[in-house]
Amino acid sequence: MKKSERLNQELIYLSDKKLFHLKELEEAFAISERTALRDIADLEQLGLAFYSETGRSGGYHITNSKLLLPIRFNTAEINAIFFALQAIKNISETPYSNAYQKIQVKLLKSLPTRLQKQINLQEEFVQYVSQPSLNKVTFFDLLLKACINNDLVLAENQQFIKEKQKLQLLDLFYQAGNWFCHAYNLDLKRWFVLRLDKFKVVKQLKPDRVIMSKNELSESYQEYEQKHYCIPYQCLLTKAGEQKVKYNSYPIMEVIHNRQGIYLNGSYNKEELHYLVDYLISLGSEVKIIKSRELKEKYLEKLQRIIQQY
Repeated sequence: MKKSERLNQELIYLSDKKLFHLKELEEAFAISERTALRDIADLEQLGLAFYSETGRSGGYHITNSKLLLPIRFNTAEINAIFFALQAIKNISETPYSNAYQKIQVKLLKSLPTRLQKQINLQEEFVQYVSQPSLNKVTFFDLLLKACINNDLVLAENQQFIKEKQKLQLLDLFYQAGNWFCHAYNLDLKRWFVLRLDKFKVVKQLKPDRVIMSKNELSESYQEYEQKHYCIPYQCLLTKAGEQKVKYNSYPIMEVIHNRQGIYLNGSYNKEELHYLVDYLISLGSEVKIIKSRELKEKYLEKLQRIIQQY
């Protein structure tokens, strides 16, 4: 590791500490005592303020641990940052959509003229295929905060029969032009996959009962997934079909290679069979259903209805 990179990593390592010892740096970064002492002197010049104390309880006491210290990036890392910013602007709506352009302008102005020209050329000649969100998400900020902080929310979502439900959100994910969440309904004691744009009311609540931790939520969902998606299926894929599945797949699907061919394996619940049928039809002639019989019959029924339109 280059010295500049090591210093950056040491700044990050020390950013949330109030006290550290020389031995910590030596062990964390596999460096000698002499190198650690030189690094400490360099870190002080970079803006890390501290004072040292001797004795059993001594060490280096950091006095500005809450300050954001400057992190230096090399040219490849700078290119990667702008590449990622340009790409994510075109992917979908997020709570930070309006900030990406401002971030890019600020970062660009902080760079030397040579690097600014290089970044501009990268944006001119690298094109991105946009995958915009199909629907606007009104409560993105609140839902993201609730997910991160494991807050209990009172929500009205058009996918529910009842108007308002108490929910805990396990995660948020983007799929085929829409944002979704895995949500546990405390009133119905059931898991749901809900579209974020279908939320019409979201309000943070103080828990009136003991709610699950993030780890408990994750374990609960895994248990639910095993019980809920209980009917196995298998499909034969062409090479092109495999590429389509990789571009647009779901966590409960798995692509398997063996001597006989390429297979798509998974499981489904009867209530959601029509979603799987529509998904397989979207693969066109690149998929052939092997099992289950029920899936094959529903698939053929849907094809017949499509053919009858002509």
